[in-house]
Order: sequence, then structure tokens, then C-alpha cells
Amino acid sequence: MARPASLYLHLPFCASRCAYCTFVTSTERELLPRYMAALRREVTLLARLAKRPLRTLYLGGGTPSLLPADELSELFSVLNGSFPRLPSAEVTLEANPDDVTEERLTFWKSLGVNRVSVGVQSFDDGVLALLSRRHSAQQARVALQSLLAAGFVVSADLMLGLPGLNRRRLEQTLEALVQLSPHHVSVYLLEMDKPHRLALLAQRHAGLFPSEEEAAWQYLTTARFLRRAGYRHYEVSNWARPGFEARHNLRYWQGGVVLACGVGAYGQGRRSRWANTPNLGEYMASLESSRFPRTFRSYLTPEAVQAEKVMLRLRLSRGVRWQEAEALAENRPRFWQLLGDFLAAGLARRRGERVRLTPRGWLVSNELFATLV
Repeated sequence: MARPASLYLHLPFCASRCAYCTFVTSTERELLPRYMAALRREVTLLARLAKRPLRTLYLGGGTPSLLPADELSELFSVLNGSFPRLPSAEVTLEANPDDVTEERLTFWKSLGVNRVSVGVQSFDDGVLALLSRRHSAQQARVALQSLLAAGFVVSADLMLGLPGLNRRRLEQTLEALVQLSPHHVSVYLLEMDKPHRLALLAQRHAGLFPSEEEAAWQYLTTARFLRRAGYRHYEVSNWARPGFEARHNLRYWQGGVVLACGVGAYGQGRRSRWANTPNLGEYMASLESSRFPRTFRSYLTPEAVQAEKVMLRLRLSRGVRWQEAEALAENRPRFWQLLGDFLAAGLARRRGERVRLTPRGWLVSNELFATLV
């Protein structure tokens, strides 16, 4: 039997576009049937080349929870015939709180979905309105409660550095989250260098947004709050109760094989990297001609593989073996110099044969990681 792999499927359709979004998404829901036919075709074509049992399956978006039952059923029928899942496979579906209903939970479970990642972002209605989110704080609470009661592993997404997110509102959001007690929490700082509507708002009303120092305080405060609540900070942006780390995401960070289908989807082999076109029309037209919609495919040199491995391992709380980092000193002298600076400043720590970044180090890790790309 071929070695197990992971599979990511991108489902780009949304009811509306959030103010911070830079993902490959579409609100042209009339294209959904055509897109789903193309996606099923890509799954079938990929299985002919790389049929493997799946240890994880991830349906991301976009808003996968919007998909009608008949479309999801057809998709899983093709998946089951193309990529058999291991009995212990993690199957994740991303969901908006306002899509969570008892009927949908029963249906998702019948398909084999056992983990749901919920885009909460905040438990403050004022902040949610500025983000152009469709749900309310109360809908988010009810969604998490319903998912937990139904037996799903539940992950909740939060965002920091948001307009209107002051210390009081952050503390209220964290308290609400911990009371609900999801298994997993992902926390993201708003990236102001991306082309989204909030970046344009910041140009006109900078005072609505926290300073870089305040955003850093929010991140470190969140880390301490979640740690005290029993969550382990196992990756830059991710916390989990013991045993509930995101197994699919760990495959990326640990260099596993992750197959990928869908518009804008990115996949990786041991040395190969590839991506599909982010253009929805081009994606569908390619697959209607039975052609893979690749926009690039590359193969890393052994040195580049090692550099990427060190970068990804430094995203994890376990860090990387000192010997592996040291092996890059000759070819990546800037990385080696910066790592020394991080150690001297307390942004990284070496214990025994491993080196890892601290939470403060993770806050400024992009400078270090840029030397490894």
C-alpha cells in the first residue's frame, strides 16, 4: 500500500466577502455547480497519478459550510472512490457560525466529518460588524455549543490587531472562548500589508487600529490567557488541549505529503511544490478539458529542503535540532547571524540539542524566516 498522505480541497464560495479577506474566494454562487463538477474531475485525475490512503482531509475556503447537501454528497462519493481514508483519519470542514444547524451537523457527521473549524474571529458584535462578518457573538456561542454537544472536535479562529478591539473587548472575547472550551484555538494578527478593505480603512482612520505595540500586547496576553486555561501553544498561531493539535496543519509544518485540489490550492511532496491557478474561470476551463490547472510546479534542492525544514520547525514549540540549524551557517550566513541575535535577546532559547523561538520571538519571526526562503 502507498504511504498515507493528506488532501486539501478548496471551496471558494462565500455569501459575502469579509473586510480582512485576501483568500481566493468568490461570491458568484451561480458558478457553484460548474465549479464542483471541475473539482470532482480534478480529484479523479489526481487519484490516477497519486492514489494514496488519507490520514487527513481538509475542506477549506471560502465557506465550505455553505455547500448544499447534494453537492457535498457528490463530492464525498468521488473522494471515497478515489482516496480511501484511514479509520483514524482527521476530516475537517471550515464553517461560519451562522451556517451551523442541527440538520447540517447530522449530515456532516454522516459524511465522516469529525472536526469543524469555526470562523468566530471575535465575541464582540461591534468588532464583528467592522469585519463585515454575517454572524453575531451569540450565534458564535450557540454554534460552538452545538458542535461540541454533537461530538465534533472543534477549533475556533480568533483575530487580533482589529479596529475597535481594545483591551476590555479582548478580555471579554477570551473569557467567552474559554467558557465554551473548544478543543483547539487559532489566533491570527491582522496583516496590514495585504490588499483588503481594512487596510484601506486604516489609511483614512488609523486611530481605529491598535498600534504595533498594542497588537503585540494582545498576542502575548492571549498566549498567557490560553496557557492558564490549559491550552498548549504548539505553533505560532495555534493552541490546543493535549491530543487535539491540528493534524492536517502539522503535515505542512513537518514536511509531509499534502495533495491539493481546487482553485488556488497549494500542494507539496517531499521535494516538489505546486499550485493551481487562482483564476476561477481558468481553473474550470482547464478541468473541463481534462487538464490540471497548474500555475507552477517546482522541485527544491536538498539545501532548500533543509532550509524550509528549519523554518517550519521553528514555527513549532518543539523547535528544531541545533545541529540542523547549524548546518545552514555556511550557505545561509544571514540566518545564522540573526539566530544568534535572537538567542542573545531572549527571542530564542537553546536547551540541550534543540533551539526554539519564544512567543516574543514568534512575533518578529518573519525577519528570521525571510532568510530561509
